[in-house]
Amino acid sequence: MSRFRVTAVAAAIVVAAAVVGGASSHGYANGTPPPEIGENAATGWPEHNFDLSNTRADLQTDINASNVSTLKQKWAFKLSYSGAFGAFTSNPIVLNNVVYFEDPDSNVFALNESTGTKMWEHKYKSITPSGGPNGVALGYGLLYGATENKLFALDPTTGKQVWISRQLTTSKTEGIDMAPQLYGGKVLISTIPGASTSFYAGDAYGKVYALDAKTGKVDWMFSTVKGGQKLWGNAKLNSGGGLWYPPSVDSQGRVFIGVANPAPFPLNAKSPNGSSRPGPDLYTDSIVALNGDTGKVLWYQQVTSHDLRDYDFQVSPIITNESVGGVQTEVVIGAGKAGKVIAFRADNGKRLWTLSIGKHNSNQYGPLPKTPVTVCPGYLGGVETPMALNAGLLYVPWVDLCAKQGATGFGAGANFASGKGGLAAVNASTGAIAWKHTYPTLAVGAATIANDVVFTETYSGAIYAYNAKTGAVLWTTKAPNGINSFPAITKNMFIIGAGAPSGAKKPLNEIVAYSLNGQ
Repeated sequence: MSRFRVTAVAAAIVVAAAVVGGASSHGYANGTPPPEIGENAATGWPEHNFDLSNTRADLQTDINASNVSTLKQKWAFKLSYSGAFGAFTSNPIVLNNVVYFEDPDSNVFALNESTGTKMWEHKYKSITPSGGPNGVALGYGLLYGATENKLFALDPTTGKQVWISRQLTTSKTEGIDMAPQLYGGKVLISTIPGASTSFYAGDAYGKVYALDAKTGKVDWMFSTVKGGQKLWGNAKLNSGGGLWYPPSVDSQGRVFIGVANPAPFPLNAKSPNGSSRPGPDLYTDSIVALNGDTGKVLWYQQVTSHDLRDYDFQVSPIITNESVGGVQTEVVIGAGKAGKVIAFRADNGKRLWTLSIGKHNSNQYGPLPKTPVTVCPGYLGGVETPMALNAGLLYVPWVDLCAKQGATGFGAGANFASGKGGLAAVNASTGAIAWKHTYPTLAVGAATIANDVVFTETYSGAIYAYNAKTGAVLWTTKAPNGINSFPAITKNMFIIGAGAPSGAKKPLNEIVAYSLNGQ
């Protein structure tokens, strides 16, 4: 299970995928972004990670190292819904002076960017499987999002539903919990083996779908569990796979997905050390390259074989071009909860470098003993939230949170108060750390770039802005509540959701906008 959880654990041979159909839609070439990404680059934030490369880097905003210290709160919008994982766990989307977002209950809102006033609201009240990181995406004239089991498209002007897909889950114990990714006239979404009423209940697995952006018709489907319903052995006990974050898409139309963990998790007496699912449990804890037109596997690399510790390789992969042997080469960089950041060649999946980041110990490897031991990273540690990249530097937020884990289950629960974290700037060609900062609380706010500034946020509600090259602190502030969501950058604004569950009787859950000089 991937995505930071604050109450409990809810989770080279080309192999044929489970595929149907497959062709580019409405004349859009596979690998091309929707027109809104190019049109909106100077003024807003159209997708979860800004672009198809997942760089989270806005290089046309007015915010930079010389003026970021003038950011002041301009408005705040109160969030009415709050579930077990808080009031907001996603990323706002901005286009044409409108801020769009989806709350953990799948309700969608549109706000005036200048004032924060509500323009419209579309209620679904579906309760997503674990309260985030869901979200919306803009493209092809529509606003896309998902309920617990269907993908929908709204008119971004009125909020009226234009279409809703057929049910994409194939079991009542499956759900959807990611923001869509748009490319080539398609909308990509994934299911996970969890729903609002159960998680890792068995006989459930993640499936990636590409749907026609105009109609919602399924173009193709890929099973993140090799063999699909066979589930590596005991289908009644086993489950796993799926995506938590949007994939990246390159200009050739290759789709790079980061896949979640296998289950049962937590481990139990019926499946000590995952005995019900012998073998590597492909394609879990892997990066997989797919043909974006057909969904067929091009290559894969598994990072954690036969995972026992909830070590998803789930963070959105980032595409970049770096020097490999003196030659500029397309590289895709992924990360996950094992606390490892790995660079691969985009053409064949060859590993180029691996960085272990944060706190590690030897108990993160091999079978677990019957009596629980301290595992670092624990099931809520490692790289939990999205990275960012610009000018040869990769920015990696990480969480230091160990856990007691054994062959048949947990020991004492994870102590969130003891969790720490940090942000590191990493050379994207070599994996060497250029600079880093550490925090006394969990770093679960992603990394986000505005020109020569990099932002990150913590579970305590602290917001930091650094000089992207040197790591020098440029600006800090405290949000009205804790943060386990990610910001949008616009022409002159920084917009973030502050809604981490604080335990307060009347928590101040808000979407907050900070603007240059408060204007």
